[in-house]
Amino acid sequence: MEFVLLPLAIVALFYFILLRPVLTSQKQHKQNIARLEIGDEVLTTGGFYAIVNAIESQEDGPPMILLEIADGIEIEGTPIAIQSVNPRGAPLDDDTASDDRSETGAAE
Repeated sequence: MEFVLLPLAIVALFYFILLRPVLTSQKQHKQNIARLEIGDEVLTTGGFYAIVNAIESQEDGPPMILLEIADGIEIEGTPIAIQSVNPRGAPLDDDTASDDRSETGAAE
């Protein structure tokens, strides 16, 4: 009986500690990409903040997303290149906003 419970416990720990958080993260990323709209602000995996200008579906392969990183400067990317999405009109996270104010020395 002990020889059966130990491997089962190890498999359960492996699932809950390693596998489940990765699967949850992947599911959340897919949902964010599915809700992506023109005008949304995104953070790319390269660390650039950009605005979505166009989403072009292709016959084969992933859709191409046209991102504007500065006035007049546009780059093309795929959904894999998007780390997080800030929907149009949504405020930034409170943690991010307070960090920005403390770095610039602005009083709260």
